[in-house]
Amino acid sequence: MFLPRVNRRWWVTFNISIGIFMSTLDASVVNISLPTITQALDTHLKAVAWVVIAYLIVITGCLLWMGRLADLFGQKRIYLFGLFTFTVGSALCGLSSTIYFLIGSRMIQGLGSSALMAVGPAIITTIFPEKDRGQALGIIGSIVSVGFITGPLLGGFLVEHFGWQSIFFINLPVGGFGIFLSSRVLERSQPAGKVQVDVWGALLLFSFLTFLLLFLNRAGDEWSPLPYGWLFVSLCSLVLFLVVEYRFPSPLVDLHLFRTRLFISSLGTSLLSFWMNAAHAFILPFFLQNILKCSPSKVGMLIFPIAFTVMVWAPLGGRISDRVGVRIPATLGLTVTSLTIFSFTFLESSASDYSILWRQVLLGIGIGLFNPANNSAIIGSLSQDRIGLASSFLALSRNLGMVIGVAFAEMIIALRKSGPFPAINGGPSLESIHDVWTWALFIGLTAILISWIRGKGFHNSGR
Repeated sequence: MFLPRVNRRWWVTFNISIGIFMSTLDASVVNISLPTITQALDTHLKAVAWVVIAYLIVITGCLLWMGRLADLFGQKRIYLFGLFTFTVGSALCGLSSTIYFLIGSRMIQGLGSSALMAVGPAIITTIFPEKDRGQALGIIGSIVSVGFITGPLLGGFLVEHFGWQSIFFINLPVGGFGIFLSSRVLERSQPAGKVQVDVWGALLLFSFLTFLLLFLNRAGDEWSPLPYGWLFVSLCSLVLFLVVEYRFPSPLVDLHLFRTRLFISSLGTSLLSFWMNAAHAFILPFFLQNILKCSPSKVGMLIFPIAFTVMVWAPLGGRISDRVGVRIPATLGLTVTSLTIFSFTFLESSASDYSILWRQVLLGIGIGLFNPANNSAIIGSLSQDRIGLASSFLALSRNLGMVIGVAFAEMIIALRKSGPFPAINGGPSLESIHDVWTWALFIGLTAILISWIRGKGFHNSGR
């Protein structure tokens, strides 16, 4: 056994932290490189958006499926598969010479990341007794924050000094060490041989997301019947998915859970919140680098305050929700987030660093208030024996919101055919960026309404 005298549980936690750190780092570092990738690969916004979208589609479509496969083949095998696949995908991303090769490589990365996200928390839950589980999961939460904080700073530095490929190559030594450590500290779990894998459900969910995003990707183009054909296929996939999930004995999604008002409304606000924030995160680097002419390092510095402020405010937001319930802090956080994103519409090409920084800090405060309270509502709305399932749905709503948010932003930009500020270096114009921030307000207002009417009796326990 590797280092047998050290408490094995903490080695396992460290090991899981490696995979989660790589996933969160990669998620936060790629957006900064998009303007540079657009120019380096001589491509355009519609194509480069799929660098983010393809990654999130695969994660969203495979997340629940990977959890089922872990039950069938064992957690260690699936987690090692995730680390190996993510690392290989990272290498292929760094070697990409065309935008299409990069998008395909990102899909491989997404497959690995879905396994890490699905199996990592399950391993922690399994190996720790209930009295220590909160501490271990708290450490994992801190690792997530560190990954998001490190991403903008490290990504900006690497892109500026070593090229955009370096943001993917940096995963190779980390992934290699993680694979070695996993093979030594993770014990082979006994597979549950009778678990049924909902293959059709996973394929239909993947089909629904892919064709929906293809429709959004082309919605701003001149009229053509093809995008509406994709929309039709997407809706048919959704209907078939619901039918399969209702009839399959071990479905990916237990539709009966959606009868709980608190659960479905909290999931809805989570999806809309990540939709709004992902749209903002996608266009902000283009605004900073293409419109304000900031260097990649400076872009990282201006994006960094969001993650840092969330890390500081999230514990406070959690304590507030413990005292007064989730409804007030969650709704207040959404209000702050929505109005702050809308306030970016007042920024022009001469905007100062200070005018961006205070907005980023305020945005982090809003997210820090909303996320802990809303997550508590989702977890607390189901019985104790369904906490793992609630956590999976939370991850699903987060990834689904992010992938729709990026596609939504790209669609709004495409709908703006022309304006006083032309497109720059394949990126969006200033006017189209303002459009995205304006439409994000309507997404936020919808989330605020759902959050406020989610139920007035919820306090602490989630019931």
